[in-house]
Amino acid sequence: MNDKRIELKYQLDSSLASEVKQWAREHLTADPNCESGDSYDVNSLYLDTPQLDLFHQTGRIGRRKYRVRRYGYESKLWLESKSKKKNEVQKNRCVGSEDEVMNTLLQLNDRNTEGESSTPSFGDWFRDQAIKKELQPTTQIHYRRFARMGSEQGQNMRLTIDSQLHASPASGWDVASENSDSDRSQRVKATGLEILELKFHRFMPHRFKELLREFPIPLTGFSKYRAAVRCWNLDQPVPVFDPAMEVLPKSEWNSETVSYA
Repeated sequence: MNDKRIELKYQLDSSLASEVKQWAREHLTADPNCESGDSYDVNSLYLDTPQLDLFHQTGRIGRRKYRVRRYGYESKLWLESKSKKKNEVQKNRCVGSEDEVMNTLLQLNDRNTEGESSTPSFGDWFRDQAIKKELQPTTQIHYRRFARMGSEQGQNMRLTIDSQLHASPASGWDVASENSDSDRSQRVKATGLEILELKFHRFMPHRFKELLREFPIPLTGFSKYRAAVRCWNLDQPVPVFDPAMEVLPKSEWNSETVSYA
């Protein structure tokens, strides 16, 4: 599945995050992915090279992130790659049973398997790129996601706020589950702030313009992966902020023809 959309990120303190959540409950509907209420847990295993080329942004492997993700208590796992240019995000992903995904991931231990079969198999696009880029499990990221959604003028929009952001060392290809407490003792807080994301296609919805008018929310950008790696590489003078790209002036917010693409 290939998905392309605009994603804008903002950092909120807990007080402002609570206000924004209340606003979202009043103006948007609950995300159907929520297990109960309007929140769910996310556990992601991120890949990088042994030299942390993605973290250091050396350019050797590009800036596309590769990760394995589990939602809450699900036994299913998602293979995902994600790239961002300016504020436009392109994501490729597929979902399979834990056995299917693990069979694909274990092939990464054999660097001679890239493209060896002409028969398509589950996750072969992910496996081949990970082998080509020499990626390996690097760190796990855990957080609670608040999610609301809606539609306006023919496009879907989604608001999420990620809180309780923690990191833990990678343990092979294991991806944490909320059913297991095995890695909780190793988790450390990656940030005390909460991360608001506004997601939409084409142009910013009026609802989101109203939100940004009502609350003092500066566009900051944020990388969960880089924040997590910093937990284990505290001597690395690398910021966790992704630069905010081409922020639209408020004077232009009333234009229906403006695109963030």
